[in-house]
Amino acid sequence: MASDNGDAKKDALRQQILDLTAQYYDEAFSKKPFLGGISQIPVSGKVFDGDELRNLVDSSLDFWLTTGRYAHEFEEEFAKVMGVKHAMLCNSGSSANLLAVSALKSERLGDRALVDGDEVITLAAGFPTTVNPIVQNRLVPVFIDCE
Repeated sequence: MASDNGDAKKDALRQQILDLTAQYYDEAFSKKPFLGGISQIPVSGKVFDGDELRNLVDSSLDFWLTTGRYAHEFEEEFAKVMGVKHAMLCNSGSSANLLAVSALKSERLGDRALVDGDEVITLAAGFPTTVNPIVQNRLVPVFIDCE
């Protein structure tokens, strides 16, 4: 019985924290109207909503600091949406680029696989983590400029 009361108290505290998180999001990150010629458009930044902040706090209360239940749920749902057996998250776009280019050298692709020395076309004004996987996989980047 004492355990049930402890669980009920923990559940109530968690819910209170999550409710406060929603309030915090509304106060701290409320959308400001865009005013043409006045509002700045950032070149990068965080894009998230109240649900994402809530889920972040919720998973941190379980002390999942890396992939956990939300990551596994997302991988399963994403695989279904894409119509594939498996999907795997990466910690960053840079890691995703490395995995993607490395996968193109897989022996499972047979004669369609990239081989050492193959040329890969990429943007001249791209991000370094687009070029690095090409070089790391002993491929040759071919830079193009486009408008």
